[in-house]
Order: sequence, then structure tokens, then C-alpha cells
Amino acid sequence: MGSTTASSVEPLSLFGKTRQALLSLLYGRANEEHLQENLIELAGLGRGTVQRELEFLARAGVVRRTVHGRQVYFQANADCPIYAELHGLVVKTAGVADALRSALAPIAARIRVAFIYGSIAKGTERRASDVDVMVIGDLSFEEASEALARVQKSLGREVNPSVYAPADFRKKLAAKHHFLRTVMKSEKIFLIGNEHELDQLAKK
Repeated sequence: MGSTTASSVEPLSLFGKTRQALLSLLYGRANEEHLQENLIELAGLGRGTVQRELEFLARAGVVRRTVHGRQVYFQANADCPIYAELHGLVVKTAGVADALRSALAPIAARIRVAFIYGSIAKGTERRASDVDVMVIGDLSFEEASEALARVQKSLGREVNPSVYAPADFRKKLAAKHHFLRTVMKSEKIFLIGNEHELDQLAKK
């Protein structure tokens, strides 16, 4: 008879991508009301998919839905029986992106696009998983590494940046660079810029 061991997979990754994104946004800033349009944009997923998930979460009592004039807002429901558990999960797991954005803020003017890829972006990370970050801009590897290293301790994870100048990034993609082509096809959590800006950067 086989033995059973506790999994080290992050609990938030058990949710689907849309629900995970929305819970991260809503419970990551639980004291704020969030405009539906902003949630759709920040989630980076299809409008219909996000709207259906928001309505489901509202019916389940996980979030509150309010209407002010023509605007629809959602907020984490502090009266939800599992509010504390959900909030704790988000703070521990979804806080990664916000921490990295803050770390990159001082050098953001020289960054065209930055995003998390790998197991964290896929939602398959384990507790000891590194955070893989792609940075494309006019800065050195040392500058990006120094900025990101400041949050490694608070995250409890090693942060591994890959840094490319825009021209070098385009050149390597055009040459069918295996690593970059794989990353381009993978799941991403954007820290600076978005998918459209990344595509434009690749085509210039």
C-alpha cells in the first residue's frame, strides 16, 4: 500500500486561472472596491470569462457586487466564512507579483516589458520554486538583479532574472532562439507592460 505525503504545491494554484487571477486582485487589496472594467484589464483574460467568474464569486458570497450609477464594483467579502483563509493564501502566493513590481519601480523608466514566467506563472510552483523573471529594456543584468534581489528575503524565494536589450531580444527571436520562443509561448504574469506591448516589441 502506497504512502501519502503532504503536497508542497501552493494552494492558490488549485483554482483555475481566471479565479486565481481575480482572487489575487480582490483579496490582495481586500479593503478596496474594484471597478469591473479595471478587473477585466488587470486580469488580462477575456471579458466574458472574467464577467462570468465575477458573477459566480458574487453568488457564492466570496465577493460583494455593488452598482454605483452605471459602474459595477466588486470587493472581497469580509463576511465570507472563508475570508481569512482566502486572504492569507493570496498574501502568501499572489503577493509575489506586487513585490516584484515595487522592486522594479525605481528602474521602470528603462524597462519596456517585464513578466514572470515558468512555474509561478503556470500555477504549478512548489514552496521552494524560484521566481523566473524576464526583463526587456535598456539596462544591465546587474542592475535588474540588484533591484530584484531586494525582495528575495521577503518572498522566501530566489528570483532569477533574464535580461535582454530590445534589439538583442528581437534578433534572437528572429533567429528562432529556443529559450525565448519557449518563453513567448508560455504563461506570463506581467509586471511592466502587457502582451500587446511584448508582441509589438518582438515585431519591430
